[in-house]
Amino acid sequence: MRFRSSSYLLKLMLLSILIGTLPVIVLGTFAYYNASRTVQEKVDESNKLLLQQMQMRAEQTLRTIDNSATQLLQSPIVISAFKRDLSNNDFQMVHELYKGISQIQTYELGIKDVFLFSLNNNWMVSSSGVNEYSAPAFRPVLEAFSRNAAGSFWSSGSEQFPNSFESVYFVKKYPFNSLNPTGIICVVLSSDVMKELDAFLNSKFGSAFIVDQDANIIVHRDRTQLGSSTREQPYLKSLAETKGTIGQYAAKRDGEDVTVTYRKSAYNGWSYVSVISNDQVNEQNKIIGWITLLVCLVILLVTLAVAWFGSKKMYSPIQSLYSALTGIPSSNDKEKPSGELQVIGDRVDYLIRNQSLIMNELKGQQIQLKEFFMQKLFSGTIQPADFAEKLSLYGLEKPWPSMCVVAIQIDTLKDTRYEEGNRDLLMFAVSNIVGELVLSEQRLVPIVKSDCQVTLIGSSKAGEDFKEQIFNLSDEIQKAIYQYLEIKVSIGISRPMSSFAETQQALHEAMTALKVRVGLGQESILFIEDVQPQKSNLNRFPNAGEQALLDAIRAGNSEQSESALKQLIGELFQPHAQHRDYQLSLLRLLIDLLKFGQELSIPMERIPEDEASLIQSLFKLRNVQEMEHWFWSIFVLPYIQELGTRRDSQFKHISEAVIDMITREFDSGLTLEECASRINYHPHYVSRVFRQETGINFGEYLSQYRIVMAKKWLKESDLKIVEIAERLQYNNSANFIRSFRKTVGMTPGQYREEA
Repeated sequence: MRFRSSSYLLKLMLLSILIGTLPVIVLGTFAYYNASRTVQEKVDESNKLLLQQMQMRAEQTLRTIDNSATQLLQSPIVISAFKRDLSNNDFQMVHELYKGISQIQTYELGIKDVFLFSLNNNWMVSSSGVNEYSAPAFRPVLEAFSRNAAGSFWSSGSEQFPNSFESVYFVKKYPFNSLNPTGIICVVLSSDVMKELDAFLNSKFGSAFIVDQDANIIVHRDRTQLGSSTREQPYLKSLAETKGTIGQYAAKRDGEDVTVTYRKSAYNGWSYVSVISNDQVNEQNKIIGWITLLVCLVILLVTLAVAWFGSKKMYSPIQSLYSALTGIPSSNDKEKPSGELQVIGDRVDYLIRNQSLIMNELKGQQIQLKEFFMQKLFSGTIQPADFAEKLSLYGLEKPWPSMCVVAIQIDTLKDTRYEEGNRDLLMFAVSNIVGELVLSEQRLVPIVKSDCQVTLIGSSKAGEDFKEQIFNLSDEIQKAIYQYLEIKVSIGISRPMSSFAETQQALHEAMTALKVRVGLGQESILFIEDVQPQKSNLNRFPNAGEQALLDAIRAGNSEQSESALKQLIGELFQPHAQHRDYQLSLLRLLIDLLKFGQELSIPMERIPEDEASLIQSLFKLRNVQEMEHWFWSIFVLPYIQELGTRRDSQFKHISEAVIDMITREFDSGLTLEECASRINYHPHYVSRVFRQETGINFGEYLSQYRIVMAKKWLKESDLKIVEIAERLQYNNSANFIRSFRKTVGMTPGQYREEA
């Protein structure tokens, strides 16, 4: 037979290449996309920080102007001037007004001009002069500003000068927040006041700009963009429509992917916007991609070389083994093999099936198999259909006509040379003695079960002859054990049986016979039919079914408890069982349920009768349905109700305790863990109970309660918003305002004004 011996080498090499290259490709792809995503995230995060700095810088300038204008407006000379009619002839007062204006009109702040306008006396003063010597054309603008409902505001002048966005105006009325102001101050700033923000307005990957409250661009390095509305540009529509104060989103600008970052100011309603080109960011990612590709190519080349030399080395012993086995005949020589491994497998299979050495080694394992079979046979876990197959281990085609189980137990180790610690070793020695005295054709393997040595013995004899044979054999075993081990044993013998299916019952009878030796003395040989003439069936209590019932009661599941009770009662009333066995099983179930109630500290008031009455009532029941109803109404249902009441009471107690702590300590750094520690429960358990009782989690409830207290303080006290935020454990007032607005639908200031 000729065979192409290189086919397995090819398969081995292909497998090695696949194992080596696939992880590299996956790893390279993952590394590239992960690096790209990381770069994008870092750029976006950096852009957020730059935008925040831009806002802080700009608002610092604006607030300085606001404060300076407020100080001037509160100065005695301005207050006095607003009360009188002013003209160029009032040299002294005009001079003082010029002086005050000049103090706030500094180059650093970028202020172009400052106007004082009296609403009652209709005069206007600026750094240029009074009334007609000032800027008469600006009077309509001042009049328009005076009609604005706000007491203080910033404006880009879009309503007064639709075609000009070269200036920014700050307007403040006097008296402050008065419904009938007597005068206003207007500070005119050049849009170049933001020139110090050049580092923010233009970056490597994009640009930034400022939008006023009317969605018009008021600061931009590209002067042609000033005055344009963000609503008219598709990629900025989301900015104009959103109500959020801070955010970031992806959009398209002229077919280019961009990332828009924005921050809306709570101070004057302006928006600070940054637009970053994703394509420019990805230019950096392309470098990472090329480097990753180069590294992957190098790893692939190394993998190919290692796969070739490694496959050759691994194939060498297979090739030698194949060459050595091709001369051995096989039952599949007529079939064309599909590879070296099939050829080797056929030859090895031939050797296994035909070599006596291997067969002998397998036979050496039969002792353990026989012992395992006996353990399963005595425990009743072997199905009747499997008996014939298992008997082949003993060379038996069918069971003996007569069989019985012989159980041997040591009477006592007192006054012997042995100690209790030697009992297991002695039982092993007893098994060996039984194995020597009883021929292998007459028994199965002797084993030790519990504190007894048990053996299944069979014979072709029957009746009294079989009984006499077993007695003689037992007497010989008893004497031999005393002779060799110097210990006394008693022997229990079951009733004769003709089927292995009765083995478990026979074991029970043999051990029951041993229990009678207490009144007969040591070294007894007892037949069960002598000490217990009437045969009893082995009735096993369904422990698993009872445990399932108790678990269902403990869980408070009524449907599952009812189902488990029906199944348990059904298992207790098996066919062919004696009436006494039924009664004992029901009595045991009754006692176990009483113990279960005692373990759970369920008060006896839940059970309408005492123990004696319960037993009498139980034995008066006539059918399975009555028993199911009796156990359900007396025990199962009351237990479930009691445990449910306890659970509800406990849940209510826990939730009320936590709510009380929140009510008293809402203005402290109260946490779920601290609450759970005070009432001695685990935080996870407290969290689940609190959510079940209130419908929301601990954090949401605490936040809502703090908002309720904030609304109360805003209505009934003069506390500042910053002070309220601090009392309610917010990190800063911005977080408090954002949380309040999200819950109430308006800012704290708006809520206080409406209240």
